[in-house]
Amino acid sequence: MSAPGTPAPNPAPEGGAANNLHLGKFAPGQQTSAPGPEADEGATMFIKRAAAETVQQSAQPVVTPKSAGALPAQEMLGAVAYCYAKGVYGSEEIERKMLQDPQLRAATGAELPDAHAIRRFRRLNRQALQSTLEKFYRRLRSRITGVFPGAAPPEPSPPPAAAAVPADAGNTTIVAKREASARIQEAIILDSASSDQ
Repeated sequence: MSAPGTPAPNPAPEGGAANNLHLGKFAPGQQTSAPGPEADEGATMFIKRAAAETVQQSAQPVVTPKSAGALPAQEMLGAVAYCYAKGVYGSEEIERKMLQDPQLRAATGAELPDAHAIRRFRRLNRQALQSTLEKFYRRLRSRITGVFPGAAPPEPSPPPAAAAVPADAGNTTIVAKREASARIQEAIILDSASSDQ
C-alpha cells in the first residue's frame, strides 16, 4: 500500500477503467503538447509524446502494416503502447476499444487496424514499443521516487521518518525495462492463446 498522496508503482489494469481508454487522443491530426518533465501531464499525452520521440530517434523506422487502416505509425505506436500500459493486451480487445472510440473512428474514416494488423505491428516494432513503454515506466517511477529524468539531482537530505523509499529506487531503468518487457510478453501470450482457440 502506498503512502497517502503517493501514486501506486504501476497503473493497475483497472477492469472498469480499461473501458475508459482515451484512444481518440491518438487520432491523426491531434496536437501533442510538449511540457517539461516536471509537468503533471496524463498518461495518454505522455505516451503520445514518448511515441513521437521514439519514432524520431529510432534507428529502425517504425513500420505500419498495410492492413492497419488509416492510422499512421506514430499514432499506432502510441495507441498500442497506451493500451499495454493500461492493462489491455489482447489485439482483439485493442481492436474493440479502437472501434468503440468515436473520435478515433471519425479521424480515420473508420479505417482502423484489425487484431491481425495490431499483432503484426507489435512483431514489426517490438523494440519501438519497448522503448516507448520504458519511457513511460521511467516517468512513473520518477514520480514515485521524486527524481525526474534529466533533472538535477536533489540536494542530499535525510528522508522524512514517515516516507518509505522503494528498495530499488536507484534501479529505475532496470525496473522500467522489466515492466515494459512484461507488458509486451503478456500481449504475446494472450495473442498466442487466442489464435490457438
